[in-house]
Amino acid sequence: MMLKINGQRLWTSLMAMAEIGATARGGSCRLALSDEDRVGRELFAHWCTEAGMSLSVDPIGNLFARRPGSDPDAAPVMMGSHLDTQPKAGALMGSTVCWPDWKWYARSMT
Repeated sequence: MMLKINGQRLWTSLMAMAEIGATARGGSCRLALSDEDRVGRELFAHWCTEAGMSLSVDPIGNLFARRPGSDPDAAPVMMGSHLDTQPKAGALMGSTVCWPDWKWYARSMT
């Protein structure tokens, strides 16, 4: 099966996250535990639940989004990333390590 990502939708998602904590020079600043970090996590959580994933948060604030596959005997696929940034980071910092097109993922992995 050929997988296809909606590039425009992916870019729109990346730019929506980049706007949170946007800096005057085109970067982003979402330091861990800051208000901007909280807003970024809320947006990510919204996208995950909108895509039909279950969401949980551990005692130190890590988010876990889960979507069961169609074969309960198959091995899981795991991905990880972070949403916070370093000070004076580029616009895509914290968003590109593992940033699938969520709506594609939710619909195609059934």
